[in-house]
Amino acid sequence: MKYDYIIRGGHVVDPSRNIDGIEDVYIRGSRIADGGNGECEHVIDASGCLVMPGWIDFHTHLFREGSNICINPDMMIAQGTTAAVDAGSAGSATYEAFYNSVLSRSLMRVKAFLTLYAGGQLDPKLLEDFNPALYNLDKIERLVERHPDDMLGFKIRISRGVVPDDKGMDYLKAVVDIASDMGAKLGRKLRVCVHTTNSPMTAGELASALREGDIFCHCFQGAGNTIVLDDGTIDPGIIAARKRGVIFDSANGRGNFGVRTGEKAIKAGFLPDIISTDLTSDKFNMPPYCKNLPTLLSKYITMGMSITDIVRCVTETPARIMGLAGQIGTLTPGAFANVTIVKQKNLRITHKDFRNDELTGDVLLVPQMTIIDGEIQYCQTDFWY
Repeated sequence: MKYDYIIRGGHVVDPSRNIDGIEDVYIRGSRIADGGNGECEHVIDASGCLVMPGWIDFHTHLFREGSNICINPDMMIAQGTTAAVDAGSAGSATYEAFYNSVLSRSLMRVKAFLTLYAGGQLDPKLLEDFNPALYNLDKIERLVERHPDDMLGFKIRISRGVVPDDKGMDYLKAVVDIASDMGAKLGRKLRVCVHTTNSPMTAGELASALREGDIFCHCFQGAGNTIVLDDGTIDPGIIAARKRGVIFDSANGRGNFGVRTGEKAIKAGFLPDIISTDLTSDKFNMPPYCKNLPTLLSKYITMGMSITDIVRCVTETPARIMGLAGQIGTLTPGAFANVTIVKQKNLRITHKDFRNDELTGDVLLVPQMTIIDGEIQYCQTDFWY
């Protein structure tokens, strides 16, 4: 057999196969191939590097030409990201433009949630109105039917100042009901992704409205009602929701992560299901907050998570929720050849949250190469000679 690339001598971390050790990775065409004897002109020496399934950033904002908060998804490729999910930047009035300008054109796979407010998330100073009476349900249903492969479900923000304090739970339940009813009618699963920072109800009360597979994002937020109680334990409603199958996404951002909340939650044994950036234009590549995905993952190493658990949160788990289990988020032969190669460097780095609480670490993951569908889309200048 002739291979296009062999990645040789790297430390492979692939939770989908329970692999954590030195192993070669073989690529033929757009797929991961079985290893064996064969010719290969391009052998990549990954000695001293971590080799992982291509990273997936599950909570981003990517409608670059239609929103003042968004970035170009392909700018994340140099950061090791090979697939992403947009967390509701577009609404029913703008989704087609989002599809034409971003989803259909990006080098990486991008899927999305639809914000039920028609305008989507246009600008930090223009808040969405989540009054269910304003939803264009006919248009939303047509969009769901037209885009079964790229639309994962619906997004709502339940925060003080975004929804009325006395209407937050009603608005949330309305979105969950719409997702359930429309999903049943159209014969597909429509997830609900909920922004939970500074919500008018407790974290447990909010989570009680969510179904199996819905997304409780910003799970380590530090404003108002958090998932961690005063005694350091996790809100029982959050524990019950996890047992029910609700997905917990860190979706860090700048204002949606609290250092102390994250530390206490992890100490209590509550790990995120997904680690994502919530990247927007005001924080993209800007320290000391959520600069990019490798910086964020380095923060979770500092907070005590194992590299295997961290990699699972940006590979196997988001791939499953995107409906792409076994196709991305894994280095299993036959999967798409999406690969992220990084060096783990010893470097003093300070992570901050919106309160400027600090977390100081000595580890930084530095991307060396990003491969998408068997093609090298990024290579660090001093890597692979």
